[in-house]
Amino acid sequence: MDEIIAIRYYKIRVLANKIIDRMYEETARLGFDQKDIDLKKPIEANYRLERDPSSSEYELVGDWHDKKGVKFGQLRFYSDGSFVVEQDIIRPHPTRQGWFVKAVRAWGNGKRIEAEARLHPMTERPPETAA
Repeated sequence: MDEIIAIRYYKIRVLANKIIDRMYEETARLGFDQKDIDLKKPIEANYRLERDPSSSEYELVGDWHDKKGVKFGQLRFYSDGSFVVEQDIIRPHPTRQGWFVKAVRAWGNGKRIEAEARLHPMTERPPETAA
């Protein structure tokens, strides 16, 4: 990891881990057992800096990829302290028949972490699992 990126990661690492914990809480709220969902840790992402076209500030962006190189999640930390994090789950909904959970998403800032699952009806063909 590049030194500048490592410094930026070091600054958000505690928050990033809290975000993943909050995402696990959201999947548990849906009825998943934590052992059934394998959310990747923030340290497992590949990070880079991207310039935000609206603010010209650099944001820290991390991507999770599967063994084949397919992206299945992303962390994005903006210069104002806000963030958006999403990871694919792609599992049948544990309690709502006919639905599957595509992903879990979190957003907010250092003081507030919101999360929600992205649900789709089973009439849509679920994408291939990334595992």
